[in-house]
Amino acid sequence: MSPLLIVLLLLGVVSGAFKPEREFEIKQGSLLNNGRSYTITDTSKSAVKDAEALYTISNDLISLGKKLVLLEKGQPLYELKHKLGHLYQKWNIYDVKANENIGTLRHRPSIIRDSYKLKSTKFGNFRVTGNIGNRTFSIKKNGRKVAEIQKKLLHVHDTYRVQIEANQDPAIILLLTIGIDEIRKH
Repeated sequence: MSPLLIVLLLLGVVSGAFKPEREFEIKQGSLLNNGRSYTITDTSKSAVKDAEALYTISNDLISLGKKLVLLEKGQPLYELKHKLGHLYQKWNIYDVKANENIGTLRHRPSIIRDSYKLKSTKFGNFRVTGNIGNRTFSIKKNGRKVAEIQKKLLHVHDTYRVQIEANQDPAIILLLTIGIDEIRKH
């Protein structure tokens, strides 16, 4: 590492700290539709209030295994599909427009902390770790924190606050959050 970069890091001019630019709230839908729908609201300071939702989740009840579709402005963007027959849960992520598998989300349970990995050909590799007790999860890409998930307490339905850095694709982080919620419930 160059001496100039070290000095700038020490002075705080260049920072490797997590600086979220976007914030979303994800709320699980009613139990009447099997708890498999979610509403996603942009709660960032720059978000337009009462604007049409940028992202929504629809579910496909007629598929083998769970299948959730992330819609952007009403158009299918990514699909999250549970792959059956594995000891640990495995979910495949598909790019609907390109009609290809772009990643796999896996869960490795532990007594101390939850650990999830997303390996994606399109977005790179993410590692999500969190403590069940404090209900907070960190999302890291290449060892650097790029997003944070916090489960809100005292809500009838599962509700999450998701903070995302500006240079990250919010769609994949939101889909990852919903995948974690689905894994944790089952």
